[in-house]
Amino acid sequence: MTTNVKMTYLRNEKGEFVCPECGDIKQRQNTMFYHMKKHAGVLDHVCVEPGCGKAFIQKAGLQQHMMQAHPVEGAALWNCPCCDHTCKMKANLIIHIGRKHGAGWIPPMADTCTGCNKQFSSATAYYYHAVQCFPAPAEIAILTEG
Repeated sequence: MTTNVKMTYLRNEKGEFVCPECGDIKQRQNTMFYHMKKHAGVLDHVCVEPGCGKAFIQKAGLQQHMMQAHPVEGAALWNCPCCDHTCKMKANLIIHIGRKHGAGWIPPMADTCTGCNKQFSSATAYYYHAVQCFPAPAEIAILTEG
């Protein structure tokens, strides 16, 4: 069930969305929508596992929580092709590969990708992007495609 919350969006002279609560700036309206839901405390997606009850703004957040905190018995793991590290989610393995095995392949973390000039506010977002932006060694390329 989704809670309806009235959101009033402010825009600056550049057309960016500005949070009326904290002044944070977002490029996209949907990003600002979820940002403002955090301020309002609107958490529509709740974990039903006994004793947990953790709540999330988006369904994807709840799904990620379920895979990490309450994995299904015998669920498949993603194995790193370079070391013995395993992850419950492919996205986490991609970030692991970028951080641990990216030397000589991925440029060091920067605010802007040197391959495409896209900007990043976190190392996690940068490495997730970088493993797909820069040509990967053959053993890793298979994993990071698609």
